[in-house]
Amino acid sequence: PSPKAIEAAREMAAKLDVYPDGTARRLREAIAEVHGLNPANIICSNGSDEILGLLAQTYLAPGDEAVFTEHAFMVYKIYIQAAGAKPVAVKETDERADVDAILAAVTPATRIVFLANPNNPTGTYVPFQEVRRLHAVLPKNVLLVLDAAYAEYVRRNDYEAGIELAGSSENVVMTRTFSKLGLGGARIGWM
Repeated sequence: PSPKAIEAAREMAAKLDVYPDGTARRLREAIAEVHGLNPANIICSNGSDEILGLLAQTYLAPGDEAVFTEHAFMVYKIYIQAAGAKPVAVKETDERADVDAILAAVTPATRIVFLANPNNPTGTYVPFQEVRRLHAVLPKNVLLVLDAAYAEYVRRNDYEAGIELAGSSENVVMTRTFSKLGLGGARIGWM
């Protein structure tokens, strides 16, 4: 972890007798300031994994389907099954998410499409023009979950994490985490 994170943890150790702010107000305000967002639209959690699980619990029921790519983060399948829904793994092309294959897998029973972008664990990414195309064609009752846990590692002009799309679309959420910044033990995620 960074020296600043270590120092902040030391300062907090002296305050372990005080209940934390359950709304993570200061953290939400800091995230909002960095990314140009409204803090009221940010939810913080016990890692982004928790958010992914909560989304599956909220949007999926037995008989529903959720789509993800074959080499995507394995917790998608686990959370889909835990919600009683059917996981639909879509073949990738050269270890990359294939937007056309994802769209072909969507059925009337589909409620969520999980897209790790960049992908965990392969590291490949989908150019944002393709993400926008995916969103434009998805039925409006399907939630597009953009899992941008590794966004800081992509340095390409055609990549975006999805903040703007999530902010302007009712059926898009974007998840992020501090784990990939050397703070895995802190378990801090947000959407």
